[in-house]
Amino acid sequence: MSASPSSRHVWTSTIGLKLLMAVTGLGMVGFVLIHMAGHLQMFQGKDAYNSYAAFMQGLGGIKWLARFGLLAVIAVHIACAVKLTARNVAARPNRYAALRAQRSTPWGRSMILSGWVVVAFLAFHLAHFTGEVVLYDPSLHDALGRRDVYTNFVHSFENPLVTITYLLAVVAVSLHLSHAVSSMFRTIGLAEGRFKAPFEKVGPAVAVVTGLGFAIVPLACLLGLVKA
Repeated sequence: MSASPSSRHVWTSTIGLKLLMAVTGLGMVGFVLIHMAGHLQMFQGKDAYNSYAAFMQGLGGIKWLARFGLLAVIAVHIACAVKLTARNVAARPNRYAALRAQRSTPWGRSMILSGWVVVAFLAFHLAHFTGEVVLYDPSLHDALGRRDVYTNFVHSFENPLVTITYLLAVVAVSLHLSHAVSSMFRTIGLAEGRFKAPFEKVGPAVAVVTGLGFAIVPLACLLGLVKA
């Protein structure tokens, strides 16, 4: 079945690509916040976190649908980013003699780099806790016979190298979100007029919340505040 003219237009026009990036970006931000809330349950202790992990694993088909849906969203987001970047490069094949950054930020100018760091971080994270093939002992079970994800989490982040690497990746994710969320609101037309200033602050706010939310648990494990 061939794509309709409207769907082809979305995929070929610059505005359409930016809208696709905004929509897929919104989906990924939602995933990040939900995922962060799940990890924060580490502070409720082993039983609570293992119950959460067992619930997620018990979702069956819904779990796999969500995983494939997330992968599809990420793939579309990356494809749009690559096409837009190539289009920008083609529009100015010669570098400017003097590049003056006006109203741009360092993290805004490094979105491609931070984006690939985010992808690498996601791949490691999936191999760590979902695939259970990196720094994970699947033989560990708690008193109720459930997989002891809590203990594996603590043992992983008691390693300073793992925690430092994780925290650097979290910084990259936060910087990416800071620019991406603000750009998303501009793309969909919400950051306009009197709403411009408030919506411009949403990106940095989301970045701070997610950065702290993802960093606090590994740091607590490394410092011995959360123990197996």
